[in-house]
Amino acid sequence: MPKNIFFDLDHTLWDFDANAEETLRELYQIYQIRYISHRSEQDFLDIYVKNNDEMWKLYRQNKITKEVLRSKRFVDTFREMEVDEEEIPHNIWEKYLDICPTKTILIEGARDLLDYLAGKYELHLITNGFAEVQRRKLNHSDLGKYFNTLTISEEVGKQKPHPLVFETALKNAKSDLKTSHYVGDNLEADVKGAIASGWKAYWYTKDDSTFSHEDCTSISHLSKLKDIF
Repeated sequence: MPKNIFFDLDHTLWDFDANAEETLRELYQIYQIRYISHRSEQDFLDIYVKNNDEMWKLYRQNKITKEVLRSKRFVDTFREMEVDEEEIPHNIWEKYLDICPTKTILIEGARDLLDYLAGKYELHLITNGFAEVQRRKLNHSDLGKYFNTLTISEEVGKQKPHPLVFETALKNAKSDLKTSHYVGDNLEADVKGAIASGWKAYWYTKDDSTFSHEDCTSISHLSKLKDIF
Protein backbone atom coordinates (compact mmCIF):
# COMPACT_ATOMS: atom_id res chain seq x y z
CA MET A 1 0.00 0.00 0.00
CA PRO A 2 1.18 3.56 -0.67
CA LYS A 3 2.30 6.02 1.97
CA ASN A 4 1.55 9.03 -0.24
CA ILE A 5 -1.54 9.60 -2.36
CA PHE A 6 -1.43 12.38 -4.95
CA PHE A 7 -4.58 13.92 -6.45
CA ASP A 8 -5.41 16.06 -9.43
CA LEU A 9 -7.63 19.02 -8.46
CA ASP A 10 -9.97 20.14 -11.27
CA HIS A 11 -12.59 17.56 -12.32
CA THR A 12 -11.22 15.12 -9.73
CA LEU A 13 -11.92 16.90 -6.43
CA TRP A 14 -13.05 20.43 -7.31
CA ASP A 15 -16.06 20.29 -9.65
CA PHE A 16 -14.75 22.51 -12.42
CA ASP A 17 -17.77 22.05 -14.69
CA ALA A 18 -20.38 22.90 -12.04
CA ASN A 19 -18.41 25.85 -10.67
CA ALA A 20 -17.68 27.24 -14.12
CA GLU A 21 -21.32 26.91 -15.16
CA GLU A 22 -22.48 28.75 -12.05
CA THR A 23 -19.98 31.52 -12.77
CA LEU A 24 -20.88 31.80 -16.45
CA ARG A 25 -24.58 32.10 -15.65
CA GLU A 26 -23.76 34.94 -13.27
CA LEU A 27 -21.69 36.65 -15.96
CA TYR A 28 -24.53 36.32 -18.45
CA GLN A 29 -26.66 38.39 -16.08
CA ILE A 30 -23.95 40.81 -14.94
CA TYR A 31 -23.03 41.76 -18.51
CA GLN A 32 -26.63 41.63 -19.77
CA ILE A 33 -25.54 39.44 -22.65
CA ARG A 34 -29.11 38.80 -23.76
CA TYR A 35 -29.16 42.41 -25.03
CA ILE A 36 -26.07 42.09 -27.23
CA SER A 37 -26.70 38.63 -28.74
CA HIS A 38 -29.71 36.72 -30.00
CA ARG A 39 -28.14 33.50 -28.68
CA SER A 40 -29.46 32.02 -25.44
CA GLU A 41 -27.78 31.69 -22.05
CA GLN A 42 -27.30 27.98 -22.69
CA ASP A 43 -25.69 28.78 -26.05
CA PHE A 44 -23.27 31.07 -24.21
CA LEU A 45 -22.33 28.22 -21.87
CA ASP A 46 -21.98 25.61 -24.60
CA ILE A 47 -19.93 27.79 -26.93
CA TYR A 48 -17.66 28.96 -24.13
CA VAL A 49 -16.98 25.41 -22.93
CA LYS A 50 -16.04 24.36 -26.46
CA ASN A 51 -13.70 27.32 -26.91
CA ASN A 52 -12.22 26.93 -23.44
CA ASP A 53 -11.39 23.28 -24.14
CA GLU A 54 -9.73 24.24 -27.41
CA MET A 55 -7.66 26.97 -25.76
CA TRP A 56 -6.51 24.64 -22.98
CA LYS A 57 -5.37 22.07 -25.55
CA LEU A 58 -3.29 24.73 -27.26
CA TYR A 59 -1.91 25.92 -23.93
CA ARG A 60 -0.85 22.39 -22.93
CA GLN A 61 0.97 22.17 -26.27
CA ASN A 62 2.74 25.49 -25.52
CA LYS A 63 1.11 27.07 -28.59
CA ILE A 64 -0.49 29.98 -26.72
CA THR A 65 0.28 31.91 -23.55
CA LYS A 66 -1.74 32.07 -20.37
CA GLU A 67 -2.83 35.61 -21.23
CA VAL A 68 -4.10 34.56 -24.66
CA LEU A 69 -5.99 31.61 -23.20
CA ARG A 70 -7.74 33.72 -20.58
CA SER A 71 -9.06 36.37 -22.96
CA LYS A 72 -9.41 34.59 -26.32
CA ARG A 73 -11.79 31.91 -25.04
CA PHE A 74 -14.28 34.71 -24.29
CA VAL A 75 -13.59 36.82 -27.38
CA ASP A 76 -14.05 33.79 -29.64
CA THR A 77 -17.26 32.93 -27.82
CA PHE A 78 -18.78 36.37 -28.35
CA ARG A 79 -17.75 36.41 -31.99
CA GLU A 80 -19.40 33.02 -32.49
CA MET A 81 -22.49 34.46 -30.80
CA GLU A 82 -22.42 37.23 -33.44
CA VAL A 83 -21.85 40.02 -30.94
CA ASP A 84 -20.69 43.28 -32.56
CA GLU A 85 -16.98 43.80 -31.95
CA GLU A 86 -17.48 47.10 -30.11
CA GLU A 87 -19.99 45.47 -27.75
CA ILE A 88 -17.76 42.57 -26.67
CA PRO A 89 -17.06 42.99 -22.93
CA HIS A 90 -13.29 42.56 -23.14
CA ASN A 91 -12.82 42.63 -19.35
CA ILE A 92 -15.17 39.73 -18.73
CA TRP A 93 -12.30 37.27 -18.36
CA GLU A 94 -11.07 39.23 -15.33
CA LYS A 95 -14.50 39.00 -13.71
CA TYR A 96 -14.60 35.28 -14.45
CA LEU A 97 -11.25 34.75 -12.70
CA ASP A 98 -12.45 36.88 -9.80
CA ILE A 99 -15.62 34.83 -9.25
CA CYS A 100 -14.95 31.24 -10.30
CA PRO A 101 -12.18 30.34 -7.82
CA THR A 102 -14.49 31.33 -4.96
CA LYS A 103 -16.98 28.61 -5.88
CA THR A 104 -17.07 25.60 -3.60
CA ILE A 105 -18.87 22.77 -5.40
CA LEU A 106 -16.87 19.55 -5.07
CA ILE A 107 -17.04 16.27 -6.96
CA GLU A 108 -19.48 13.95 -5.21
CA GLY A 109 -17.73 12.05 -2.46
CA ALA A 110 -14.57 14.20 -2.50
CA ARG A 111 -14.68 15.59 1.03
CA ASP A 112 -15.84 12.29 2.51
CA LEU A 113 -12.92 10.52 0.82
CA LEU A 114 -10.37 13.09 2.00
CA ASP A 115 -11.72 12.88 5.56
CA TYR A 116 -11.31 9.11 5.36
CA LEU A 117 -7.76 9.23 3.97
CA ALA A 118 -6.47 12.06 6.18
CA GLY A 119 -4.31 10.68 8.95
CA LYS A 120 -3.91 7.34 7.21
CA TYR A 121 -1.84 8.68 4.33
CA GLU A 122 0.07 11.79 3.38
CA LEU A 123 -1.98 13.59 0.74
CA HIS A 124 -0.66 15.79 -2.05
CA LEU A 125 -1.93 17.71 -5.08
CA ILE A 126 -0.63 17.96 -8.65
CA THR A 127 -2.48 20.43 -10.87
CA ASN A 128 -2.15 21.95 -14.33
CA GLY A 129 -4.06 25.07 -13.35
CA PHE A 130 -2.67 28.55 -12.80
CA ALA A 131 -0.95 29.08 -9.47
CA GLU A 132 -2.89 32.03 -8.06
CA VAL A 133 -6.24 30.59 -9.20
CA GLN A 134 -5.63 27.11 -7.80
CA ARG A 135 -4.57 28.46 -4.42
CA ARG A 136 -7.74 30.54 -4.21
CA LYS A 137 -9.83 27.46 -5.01
CA LEU A 138 -8.17 25.53 -2.20
CA ASN A 139 -8.68 28.38 0.22
CA HIS A 140 -12.35 29.02 -0.54
CA SER A 141 -13.32 25.34 -0.71
CA ASP A 142 -11.36 24.51 2.46
CA LEU A 143 -9.51 21.72 0.65
CA GLY A 144 -6.04 23.03 1.34
CA LYS A 145 -6.01 21.65 4.89
CA TYR A 146 -5.88 18.07 3.59
CA PHE A 147 -2.67 18.35 1.56
CA ASN A 148 0.97 18.30 2.61
CA THR A 149 2.28 19.60 -0.72
CA LEU A 150 0.97 21.36 -3.81
CA THR A 151 2.73 20.99 -7.16
CA ILE A 152 1.49 23.41 -9.83
CA SER A 153 2.57 22.93 -13.44
CA GLU A 154 2.87 26.68 -14.04
CA GLU A 155 5.52 26.84 -11.31
CA VAL A 156 7.27 23.74 -12.63
CA GLY A 157 7.44 25.19 -16.14
CA LYS A 158 5.84 22.15 -17.79
CA GLN A 159 2.31 20.79 -18.07
CA LYS A 160 1.14 17.31 -17.19
CA PRO A 161 1.76 14.78 -18.73
CA HIS A 162 5.39 15.98 -18.85
CA PRO A 163 7.54 13.77 -16.57
CA LEU A 164 9.09 16.81 -14.89
CA VAL A 165 5.77 17.64 -13.23
CA PHE A 166 5.54 14.18 -11.65
CA GLU A 167 9.22 14.18 -10.72
CA THR A 168 8.82 17.55 -9.04
CA ALA A 169 5.79 16.32 -7.11
CA LEU A 170 7.81 13.42 -5.72
CA LYS A 171 10.61 15.75 -4.69
CA ASN A 172 8.19 18.18 -3.06
CA ALA A 173 6.65 15.34 -1.07
CA LYS A 174 10.05 13.76 -0.28
CA SER A 175 8.54 10.56 -1.59
CA ASP A 176 9.36 7.86 -4.15
CA LEU A 177 7.53 5.76 -6.72
CA LYS A 178 7.27 2.70 -4.48
CA THR A 179 5.18 4.55 -1.91
CA SER A 180 3.22 6.93 -4.16
CA HIS A 181 -0.06 6.51 -6.06
CA TYR A 182 -1.89 9.07 -8.20
CA VAL A 183 -5.60 9.82 -8.76
CA GLY A 184 -6.82 11.90 -11.70
CA ASP A 185 -9.57 12.24 -14.29
CA ASN A 186 -7.77 13.12 -17.52
CA LEU A 187 -6.65 10.02 -19.39
CA GLU A 188 -3.80 11.69 -21.25
CA ALA A 189 -2.51 14.26 -18.78
CA ASP A 190 -3.15 12.41 -15.53
CA VAL A 191 -3.31 8.68 -16.11
CA LYS A 192 -1.00 8.08 -19.06
CA GLY A 193 1.30 10.82 -17.81
CA ALA A 194 1.60 9.22 -14.38
CA ILE A 195 2.07 5.71 -15.76
CA ALA A 196 4.76 6.89 -18.20
CA SER A 197 6.58 8.34 -15.18
CA GLY A 198 6.40 5.02 -13.33
CA TRP A 199 3.39 5.64 -11.09
CA LYS A 200 0.42 3.49 -10.16
CA ALA A 201 -2.62 5.47 -11.34
CA TYR A 202 -6.33 5.52 -10.55
CA TRP A 203 -8.51 6.90 -13.32
CA TYR A 204 -11.66 8.65 -12.13
CA THR A 205 -14.03 8.45 -15.09
CA LYS A 206 -17.81 8.59 -15.29
CA ASP A 207 -18.20 7.69 -18.97
CA ASP A 208 -17.86 4.40 -20.81
CA SER A 209 -14.31 4.97 -21.99
CA THR A 210 -11.91 2.11 -21.38
CA PHE A 211 -8.18 1.95 -20.83
CA SER A 212 -6.38 -1.22 -19.89
CA HIS A 213 -3.00 -1.16 -18.19
CA GLU A 214 -1.55 -3.12 -15.29
CA ASP A 215 -0.75 0.12 -13.46
CA CYS A 216 -4.20 1.67 -13.93
CA THR A 217 -7.40 1.08 -11.99
CA SER A 218 -10.59 2.77 -13.18
CA ILE A 219 -13.16 4.07 -10.69
CA SER A 220 -16.57 5.55 -11.42
CA HIS A 221 -17.02 7.21 -8.01
CA LEU A 222 -14.49 8.55 -5.55
CA SER A 223 -15.97 6.42 -2.77
CA LYS A 224 -14.54 3.35 -4.57
CA LEU A 225 -11.11 4.43 -3.36
CA LYS A 226 -12.18 3.79 0.22
CA ASP A 227 -12.42 0.10 -0.70
CA ILE A 228 -8.90 0.19 -2.12
CA PHE A 229 -6.98 2.21 0.44
